[in-house]
Order: sequence, then structure tokens, then C-alpha cells
Amino acid sequence: MTGPMTGFVEKPPHVDTRRMRHIPDADLLAAFGAPSIAALRDHLAGRDVAPAMDPLRWARRAGPQARAATLAQAEKLLGKPVDFLDPAHGRSGLYGFHYLHWAQPLTRAYALTGDERYLAEFAAIVDAWYASRDSVKGEWPGLDVVWYTLGVAGRAQVFMEALHVFGTAMPEASWARMLKTVLGGARWLAEEHTAFRHGNWQLAGCSVLAQIAAFLPEAAESAGWARLAHRRLLEHLELDVYADGGHYERAPSYHTMCLGALQFAAIAGEQRLGWDLVAHPRFAAMHDWLLSITSPGGWVPPFNDSHLVRSAELLLRGHYLLERPHYKDAAVRGLPAGRIAEVLSWLPPRPGRGDPVEEFERAPSAAAPERSAWLAHSKFAVQRAAEGGLFAVVNCGPLIEHELETHSHRTVLDFVLAAFGRPLAWEAGGPDSYDDPAYQSWYRAGRAHNTVLLPGREMADEHDARVEHVLMSPVADVLAATHDGLGVRHRRQVVLVKPDAGTPGYWVITDEVAEEFEWTLNGLSPWRETPGGYRSSSAPGLVVLSPSTPVKARFTEGATTVPTTAGAEAGTLHGLSLTYRPGTVTHVLVPYAAEPPELTVEPGPVEAGAVEPGTVVRSGRSTVTLGDGCLVRADGGAISSAVLWSGTRIEYGGREVLAAVTGELRSAVLTRADGRTSAELTCASRTGVRLAAEPGSVVRLNDVVLPLTTADGWAHVVLPAAGTWSVHIESVHIESVDIERNS
Repeated sequence: MTGPMTGFVEKPPHVDTRRMRHIPDADLLAAFGAPSIAALRDHLAGRDVAPAMDPLRWARRAGPQARAATLAQAEKLLGKPVDFLDPAHGRSGLYGFHYLHWAQPLTRAYALTGDERYLAEFAAIVDAWYASRDSVKGEWPGLDVVWYTLGVAGRAQVFMEALHVFGTAMPEASWARMLKTVLGGARWLAEEHTAFRHGNWQLAGCSVLAQIAAFLPEAAESAGWARLAHRRLLEHLELDVYADGGHYERAPSYHTMCLGALQFAAIAGEQRLGWDLVAHPRFAAMHDWLLSITSPGGWVPPFNDSHLVRSAELLLRGHYLLERPHYKDAAVRGLPAGRIAEVLSWLPPRPGRGDPVEEFERAPSAAAPERSAWLAHSKFAVQRAAEGGLFAVVNCGPLIEHELETHSHRTVLDFVLAAFGRPLAWEAGGPDSYDDPAYQSWYRAGRAHNTVLLPGREMADEHDARVEHVLMSPVADVLAATHDGLGVRHRRQVVLVKPDAGTPGYWVITDEVAEEFEWTLNGLSPWRETPGGYRSSSAPGLVVLSPSTPVKARFTEGATTVPTTAGAEAGTLHGLSLTYRPGTVTHVLVPYAAEPPELTVEPGPVEAGAVEPGTVVRSGRSTVTLGDGCLVRADGGAISSAVLWSGTRIEYGGREVLAAVTGELRSAVLTRADGRTSAELTCASRTGVRLAAEPGSVVRLNDVVLPLTTADGWAHVVLPAAGTWSVHIESVHIESVDIERNS
């Protein structure tokens, strides 16, 4: 954020002309202890030192597709006029243009072919940029286009790659300008980042500072750069990475940007600097977070200012560094073999190891369990069901500050849903450029998300959700949370009812608002009205059902969203907007592969003590009743499973199934089949419970047979202390029993 006293986005300007901006040849030579520019160039070109990503190594192994794509990109740059001062690049785009990443295809094409046309064009770009850089003016107040962290770091990476590839073939003057830029930039980064600062800028900048130190160990200041970078990066792992592994800014694309920066700093550290970032537990946690939030299709939901993120390449490099079987499995499932070889071809053999491709092929692989997750510190709830690939992520977190402006969107308790290999409820994500005129009015606005809106209200900066209940179980996943960001309390409950015995899985989403509100849902195909609700116009799709009737329904079209597959164009979000009177409204969202299942939704009976009547969902013989803090699934009238996440008892048909009689029961998951009842019970202290049971049943607590009597139709069990306990009740005759009848 802009400093309140300095008016500058980063530190006040500290660009020393002689040490950074215009380094004399004599000072450059003194920095490296070299007698002449020619001697220094010969020395650096003759060493066996490469950047963290080595384009020469890649060029020796590049496949036909990568080779053709790189040469095509380079050809487009030949003879193309470049104006580094042109404000038409855009307010934000001008900064990115000066990173010079767009010129890298020339370096890589030269590495592939040795064609001097690419060398000459790159040298001309360097010379033109160097001559004009002092004249460029940006439109962001208090932020220099050239001398700011991401610009300095980005150019250093581009120029280190060019110094390595072009070597003595580069004209001496152009070569010296690149080296001076890297040297001056390292000095600037070291002076800019003398203290910890949250956010991706410092992390990325200090990663590059470490890479410069590793690439230029001959520089007298190199050891100091390495020490400072190491200190800052360790601080970021402690303070800028949540304990669950998520990045502080809560945008998946910035998470991957920072994780990539840490990966390359780790490579530089273990290759040349003698330090080990990989050993820090949050380095691995960042990879695990990414794996946890990745959909079955390999993408990560585009929450906040995020572009489309696919996790496989990051996890592939994670396997290179951490050798974890789950990461290998994710890489193999997400990438073709040729792409795996190409990604690894950029990387050097690790100390004491062989070729990275051969090491990868020999390594063991194991699929990560398809499990739901509550990422409690970064505040994302991930719900999964393996059958049908049902996948949801709910964003529960706050707005996070940033050096320039927040990357958070004005929404909370918004969600993304997917099933059958396709996103079904989607988000706008981040635009290609922050100069997009719709950035504030669409991408960040609540209407581009699956959320609740109030007429004339904008989400406040303080909109962090208070999470009341989280439960992940084989029967259902539950999240319940509230926030006051709209000026009135909004409570949302998201329940994934998992497929069971041929009945489909679906989400039950309940919203409670004390004012008239608009319920929004965005999909990738137009919505159409159907009896009892709405549905997608294409398959796989989503059916939206509710026992409540909206005051008004409307469909919106034409709003842009991030693409859903790599290489695709930005698509269109199609909105469903339903307006309701104040109160509680439930929607059942049913995914389908080809045709919607036969399913009905109706208000449930009013249970004693219930705040709301609940909801009943019927599918064939199966009935799911969602009450106040509990869910009961019945098949032909007999309970097959039940879940409790709030309250003290589970009731069905006015009869008790399970109840806490002393202590504090936090949650319960109960299943019944073939005359056996199993329950996972979580309590906050010593707790007594009773469960419906046949007289004479055998009762086990954590597999220990209890000397209990069940003659009164109840199993009385004492959970000895806080924790999660397993209770199993088995009829002596192993015969099917109707729990409802016995309760």
C-alpha cells in the first residue's frame, strides 16, 4: 500500500546514478576484479555456471513442438519497431513491457539455432531500452516504471539468460549494458529490501537476488546479496505463507508465482549458495496446499485476482526438489510425457543426483487421496466426491492489502463448482491486464461471483467470514459461516451430499439475510427456466431447484471470465440472478453428465426446536432431510446415514436417533448397513451419548467391547475425553433393523 507519509509505493527513490543507473566501465570492472570488459566477458562466458533455468540445456533437448513454437515467436519480433516510452502500452502494461520477458524468444531461438538474426535483434532491443529507460514516465503515482521490484527482478532474469546464451557472440557494448543492468539491479534490490514486507513483490525480488548471487559469484557483493535474500525468503516462509501452505494474498496465481520464485531460489541456493530452502516445512506446505485445492481436471479455481492456474508443472518441479510420490502422480496425470521432459530439461541435476528426467522416471508414484479439506488459515473449504468428480471450493477469507492495491475481490462465501470434468459454477477471476476498464466494475465486483448481493450495497473492505462449522465426511461435507460485509448479516451454509447407492450427489446451499437480496450464480452456458427451477443449456450442466419462489428472476450474458482450459480464449459468464424477500432460502444444485436426474425438492417438516423447517430432497427411494444442523438420508424409510454438525441430537420423523446427554458433542457421522451401525463422534470434552440400538447388541468404542446393556433400546456410551471416537453397534443376529422403529 502507498506509504501515508512518503507517498511512495515502495521506499523513497534510492537510485544511485554511479552505482546503479549509469555504472562506469571502470566501476563495473572493479566490482568483478577484472582487467577489461573483453576479459570479463571471456571469463563469464567460459564458466560452467548457468541461471537457475538453463536455456542451453533446454535447447539440447527441446522437442519439435517446443522448438517450432519458440522460433515462431522469435520470428514475429524480427524488425518489429519498439517504443519503450509509448503510453499506449497501458498504465499497468507499461511496467510489464519493461520487464522485457517478451524478448526472451529471441534468446531461446538463438540457443536452438545459433542464427545471428536473433542475436542482432536482441542486442538492438537492449541498446534501445538502455538509451530510453531514463525518460520513461509511468502513470502510477509514486512508482517508477524501471526502478521497482518486479521490473528490476524481471529484467535481471531476462539478461542473465541472455548473458549465458549469447556469451562472447554478443557485441561488447550491449553485453556490458546487460551486465551493468543486472549489477545495478542487484544493488537496488539489496537496498530496497532491508526489512520484511508482506506480498509477492519482495518475495519475487529476493528470489531473483539469490539467483543473481548464484549466477555472479565473482561479484564482490555477491555473498552479501545471498545472505540478505536468504534472510528475507525465510521470513516470507514464516510470515507470508499461512500454516496450511497458502500464500498471504489468497489468489492462486500469486500463490504459484511465489511458489515458482521459491523453487528457483531453492535451486540457486543448493547449486551455488550452500543453503537449503527446501528444508523449511512451509516450502512443502505450499505444494501440498496447491495439491489440495486442485480440481480433478488439474486447474485451481480463479479466486480473487487469479488467472487460470494449472498445478501440474509446479508440482513437477516440487517433485524434482522434494521427491514426493503424490507430486509425481499429479504431474503424470496433468502433463504429457513430452512436456514433463521439457520442464525438467531446464533444470540442472541436483547435487549427488543424475539427470532430472531419468531421476523422475525412476521415482515412485502414488495418487494423493481424493479427500476434502478445510484450509483453515488461508480460509478455503474444498469439498470432493470421487464419484462424478464432484468438486467445490468456498472462499471464506478477508481482503488482503498489497503494495499498490489489493488483489482481493469484493466478495466472500463465493464458490466454484465442478463435476464430470467441467466447471459448472465459475468466477470471473483476474483480467489479462489491470488496465481493463471492467476491472473494478466487473472482475472485482460481487456480480461476477457466486454470492449474495444487496441492492445499492458494495462489499466492505472488512468482510472476513466467521466460520461456524466445518465437517468433512464420507456422507456429506458441510461449511457454515457468516459475514457482515454487506452491512447486514449474511449466513451461508454449503452442504455437499455425496452420491450413495445409485443416488446422485448434489449441493444444498442455504442463505439467510434479513433484507431483500439477490442470489447470483454464474455458469459457462446460458441458463433456462424449467419446471421447479433452472438448468444449464449444455451438458455437463447444473440444475438449480428451490422450495422458495423468487420475487424476480433474470438472466445475464456477455460478461468476460478467465478461460477454463490452457490456451483457450477468455469465455463468457452467463448469470442467473434470483431476488428473494428477507429470510432464509435454500437452493439445491444438482450436477449432471448428460440429462438431469429425477429429483424433487420440498420444504421439510418442522422439527421440535428447529429454527427453520429444513429441506427434503427425494430421488427414487432415497430421501435426504436437511434440518437445523443435521442431515439424515433414508432409503425406503429406513435411515442409512446421518450427519450432525450443530446441536446435540439427530432426529428423524420426530424420533431421536442419536443424542448427547452430557458434555459437548461437536459432530457426528453415522452410517448403517446390514444390521451394523457405525458412528464417528467428535467431542470437546468428556461426553455421554446414546444411540439407537437393538437389545443385546454388541457395542464397541474404538474397537473395545463395552460392558453395556442395550435392553432399553439405547446404547449408552461415554466418550472419555476430547477427540474423535469410533462407535460400532452390531446386532447379535446381524439382521437389518429399522433405526427409526427402534428409536
